[in-house]
Amino acid sequence: IGTRLAIAFAIVLGLTIVSTAAALVSARNNAEATRQMMQSPLAKERLISDWYVLTYSAIARTSMIAKTTDETLPVTFADVISDSVKKGSETMAKVEALLVTDAEKAMFKSIVELRAKYQAGKDVVGKAKASGNAAETERAFKDSFQPAAKAYEARVLDLLSMERQAIDDMSRAIDAANARSFSLTLFLGILTVLAGSLFAWLISRSITRPLGKAVKVAETVAAGDLSMRIEIGGRDETGQLMQALKHMND
Repeated sequence: IGTRLAIAFAIVLGLTIVSTAAALVSARNNAEATRQMMQSPLAKERLISDWYVLTYSAIARTSMIAKTTDETLPVTFADVISDSVKKGSETMAKVEALLVTDAEKAMFKSIVELRAKYQAGKDVVGKAKASGNAAETERAFKDSFQPAAKAYEARVLDLLSMERQAIDDMSRAIDAANARSFSLTLFLGILTVLAGSLFAWLISRSITRPLGKAVKVAETVAAGDLSMRIEIGGRDETGQLMQALKHMND
């Protein structure tokens, strides 16, 4: 009985340990995935979002300068424009340092090229505006600045969408991992309960059946009937029991 109990409890304990270990490993993996998502993809997404805001504002500001008849406006926005260009360059450098995949790097390279055309178009508009030639300013705005600005803005937005898609994919992967962890933990829990119930029944049966036979033998002997065949441990012990009883009677 002791051996059977030890084996049964060892199996149940082993299943419990496996279930607990699986839950702990899954929790650790999910925590690591969340940490990675917070460390790089979210940081890139926020930086690119700031970059896009700076770009959108700069385009709107240049468009307003090109369209206005106020000649003092370029001077008024001079410091703002200089600060925006500086912040944009700093943000781009931070973004570039976080890029990992080839797709990200290729898109960033194309953005750098488009930004150069955008800056060139902005300079053309600025020079035309400074010359006081309204027609030249309008032509430079439509032919040089506006197409370059739209292409540059759209490409930055594409990079932002790529990073947000990466965050969404990682979030779905974490959700899937949580679902698998829950299913595995539930399966192991059910298996532990079933195994414990099965072993409890088998052990109880292995104890009660021999005891039942022993009680039956005792009742038979007490009734004076020694003709029955008695098996103990799978061996016929009828003869030895009869000899022992005869010896006790003598």
